[in-house]
Amino acid sequence: MKDLEHPLLAPFATDFSLVEEARGKGIIEYFHLAQIKNYQATSYLGNIAWDTFETAYNLEWDILDVDDITARLKKSLLSEHEEVFLQLRYGKPILKISTSSFIAHWDEILYQSLEGFPLATADGTLFLEWLNNPKSIYSNFLI
Repeated sequence: MKDLEHPLLAPFATDFSLVEEARGKGIIEYFHLAQIKNYQATSYLGNIAWDTFETAYNLEWDILDVDDITARLKKSLLSEHEEVFLQLRYGKPILKISTSSFIAHWDEILYQSLEGFPLATADGTLFLEWLNNPKSIYSNFLI
């Protein structure tokens, strides 16, 4: 996959694998999440309709440093899951990566994604949407 050839991702590109059963679908479609069709008409600028979740959190990540975000991810419910599914960009295939590798490399993944990315635990219980503009992380778990 060409995106994994980027110099920032190449050192850990072998950590990723394609989620075959999700071929042709994104995180939103695969997990049947409500989607904002015209996100540009909202102040939110994401694709997942977070108001449909019983619990949703928003973290402004630009006021935190890389180490703080990494520490928060390590302490979150996400770290209790072995692997996560993510899309490097909307419209790209769903990839699987170990949660520990994601937490160690989230900043490189964000950089490669350009505008942000959706992520879910493999069992579909935890979701997040990491946005680059605005610099926010929306999730159904506390980070």
